[in-house]
Parts: sequence; C-alpha cells; structure tokens
Amino acid sequence: MRQWRHYWCPGTGSLVVDVAFAWAGITPERILVDTDKGEQQAPDFLAVNPAAQIPVVILPSGTVLTETAAILLTIDEASAGAGLLPAAGSTARAVSLRWLMFLATNAYPAALRTYYADRYTADAGEAARAAVAEAGRRDSDRIFSLLAQEMAGPFLLGDNVSIVDVYAAMIAGWHEQARALPVFRTLYKALQAHPVIGPAWRQHEGRPD
Repeated sequence: MRQWRHYWCPGTGSLVVDVAFAWAGITPERILVDTDKGEQQAPDFLAVNPAAQIPVVILPSGTVLTETAAILLTIDEASAGAGLLPAAGSTARAVSLRWLMFLATNAYPAALRTYYADRYTADAGEAARAAVAEAGRRDSDRIFSLLAQEMAGPFLLGDNVSIVDVYAAMIAGWHEQARALPVFRTLYKALQAHPVIGPAWRQHEGRPD
C-alpha cells in the first residue's frame, strides 16, 4: 500500500489538513506547490487536479481527493479513535458536520471572493473587483458573527475540541474582523496550547515550536 500524499501550500486550506494528519498519527509525503510561482498551473499538478486548487490528498489506494471538508472526513475515518470528530451517530457529530459544511460552503467562498475578486466577475474594471471583495468581507462579517454566537467555548462544542475548530480558526485568521472577536481569540489560544494541534499548526507555518 502506498503512502498518503499531500499537495500543500502555506496560506491555504492545507493548514487544517496538515493538522488533521498530525492528529491522526499519519505522516504523509508532503509536496509543496508554490502558488507564488504559479506552480498550481503547471502541467504536472494539473494532471493531479485539473481545478488547480490546493489542498490535494492522494490516498494510499491512489485515489485523488480534493475539497478540504472531504479530506478531513476521510482522514477522520482512517483514524478511528483519534477523535478528530465526535463519534458516528452522536448528536455532537451531527452538529460538528453541520458547521464543517457551513464553513466549507459559506466561510471559505467568502474568503475567496475577498482575496480573489477577479475570479467572480466578468468585469475587468477595478470598481467591479472592489465591489466583489467588499461583498465577500461583509459575508465574512455575518458568517463569523453567527458562528461566534454558537461557540460554547472555548471550542465549538464546549470543552471538546474537534477538527472543525481548527477549520474555523484557520478561516477566521484570514478575516481581520473575525480575528478581533473574543471567542475566536480564545479559540486560537486554546488550539495553540493543544499538545498536537499547536505544534502541527506552527510547523505548517514554518514557526519553531
């Protein structure tokens, strides 16, 4: 059976994937895709993921897996007992999955509109791009205000951390207003203090532990 592989880049959803691998006790082959050099458009990477998006995980079976939420669920299933998500069939898991999908379908796209506004308009003018970016920021304000109301503290489900907390903190870190909310400052500190999550997060960012 082949090793897991993770195509990654700093500043992308690959952060939470790196944390998930560390939490699950899985050591993948890590392949850096330098987006500053446009490597996500290189033919060899497009052969892996024609959508030119990061992260990408290759399963030991050779199956190519994209979409961060799907990758996290797959890693959780491959590491029964690691506790990335609450137990199958539990109410806590249902709530966790609700917010995982909410983040994937609302918070992540809002961040993309903010930082890559040109992808979301056919108008090449600066005013059009600025309007798209502003709409993304406003959506992020609303999304994280809503999520903040749901945080039991310090984690989404109270005292029990899940990979959804890491996903939420990662995306919140891309939005200044979210970073300023007390619940997300508390969440970030709690995650950094975690014996596995904190070191994995800092290693991904290239910071010494």
